[in-house]
Amino acid sequence: MGEEKDGVPNGEMAPQEESSKVLLNEGADGAKAEVQAADIKVDIATEDEFRGLTKSELMKYAKDPFWVRLRIILMFLFWAAWVAMLVLAIWIIVKAPACEPPPTITWMQESAMVEVNPSAMDPQDSVNLVKALGLSSFYIPALISGHDFYKLNPAYVAEQVTSLLQVHDEQVTSLLQALTGAGVHGVTDFVPSPVLPYNSWVVNTSYAHLFNLPALTLNYDEEDLSPELQKVLIFWKNEYNITGFTVPADETEKQPELHNLTTSLNHDLADQDIVVGEGMVDVSDAVSNLNLPGSFQQFLKLNSDSWPYYKFMPVVADHRTASPAQMPAVTMALMLSPGTPILQIPGNNTEKFVTSLGGVVAACSELRSKDAFKFGATEFVNSTANVVAFTRTMKGTPGYAVVSNLAHEDVLLDFSILPAVPSTGTLVYNLTSGEVPPSNKVDLTSVLVEGHGGAVIEFVAQDH
Repeated sequence: MGEEKDGVPNGEMAPQEESSKVLLNEGADGAKAEVQAADIKVDIATEDEFRGLTKSELMKYAKDPFWVRLRIILMFLFWAAWVAMLVLAIWIIVKAPACEPPPTITWMQESAMVEVNPSAMDPQDSVNLVKALGLSSFYIPALISGHDFYKLNPAYVAEQVTSLLQVHDEQVTSLLQALTGAGVHGVTDFVPSPVLPYNSWVVNTSYAHLFNLPALTLNYDEEDLSPELQKVLIFWKNEYNITGFTVPADETEKQPELHNLTTSLNHDLADQDIVVGEGMVDVSDAVSNLNLPGSFQQFLKLNSDSWPYYKFMPVVADHRTASPAQMPAVTMALMLSPGTPILQIPGNNTEKFVTSLGGVVAACSELRSKDAFKFGATEFVNSTANVVAFTRTMKGTPGYAVVSNLAHEDVLLDFSILPAVPSTGTLVYNLTSGEVPPSNKVDLTSVLVEGHGGAVIEFVAQDH
C-alpha cells in the first residue's frame, strides 16, 4: 500500500467535488454565504471578435491622402446629386402640361332675370318681385337711346311736354336705384345699330369711320370702335348702375365680326364687372306653337351647345294653342337648360305670375346654383315629342335628371339608358306638388311623370 497524501491513498485520484465553494464573511446574523465556482463566468475575447479603432489609429486614416480624397469626392457627389434632383424637379414642373383652369360663367349667366317696366311698376314692388323669385338680375329693354348713346331712350320719357320729361326720367332713375341698391344687377340691350341719321356720332365727322354708310350700321371691324363703346358702357355703369348688355342672336349670326367685338369688350371690361352677353332669343318667336309635336324639344336641343338668353312671356296668348297648364313645365325646362331666361310679365299681372309660377322660378333658381347646371354637359333622352328630358352632369359633382311633360298624358321614362346615369337617384323637386316626399328615392329606369308635370332627380354620375 502506498503512502497516503492528504488523506488519500497513494496512486488514487482524489474525488471530484461537484463545485468549488468560496466561503464569504459571515453576515451580521452569523449566517455564512457560499458562492459556487460554477456560478462565476469570465468573458475572454477571441481573436475574431470586432474591435473598434482607437483614437490614435483613427487619426492615421483621417490624415491619409487616399481617405481625404475619397471624402471630398463623396461630398461632391452628394451635393451634385441634390442639385441634379432640384434641376430635374424644376424641369418636370416647367414641362408638365398645365391643369385646365376651372370653368367659369359670368354673373349675367348665373341667374335668370325678370323684365321690369319702369312706367308700370313701383320701385319697391320691383325689388320685392326680384327677391321673391330668388333672382339676382333684372332686365329693362332698350334703355340706350339711338339718338345719343349717353342718354336714355326717349320711349322712357314723355314727348313734347317739358314738365313730364323730368318725372319720367326720375321714374327710371328711382327704379334703377332701388334695384341696384338691393344688390341686383341691371341689364339692358346693347347699343342700337343701325342708328338714326341725327345720332350724335353721325353728325360728328370724327366718328364717321365708325359707321358703314349709307346704312348707318356700326362698323364692327373698326378698331377704334371698341374704345369708344367701352366709354359708353362704363358711363351706363357709373350713371345708372347698368352693367349687363344683351346682343340679339340674329345680329351675331349676320355679322360674325360682332362676336369678336363683344369678346374684346368682355376682356377689356372684366375689371369693371361689365358683361356683354350674346345670343338673345325670343321664345315666343321661335316656338309659337307649344303643342306642335317636338317644337319646344327641338328648340332646346338646337340651343343646348351655346348659352342663349331666352326672352320668355309665360302666358297663353303668345303661344297659339298652348294651355296655362303647360307653362310651369315650359318654365322649368327653360330655367334648367343651358342659358339664361328673361321672364317677361305682361301688364300688371305681377301677382298672378308670382302665384302661378313664382314657386317654380324660385326652386329652379336655387338649383341653378349647382355646378352641374352652371358648367355641366347636357344630354337628351329619347322621348315622346312633347316631353323634354335631359341630364346635366359634371365630373366630381352630383348629376341631375330633368323631365318636363308638356302633354296631357302621363309618361314613363328610362334615364339609365344614358351612360352616366345609375339605376337609382333622389327626387329633389316635384313640379306638380312642389314638395318632395320623405321616401324620395327614385328608380331611374322607370320614372313616371304626370301630364303637365315634371321632376328633377339628383344622382351620382357614373364614369363612362
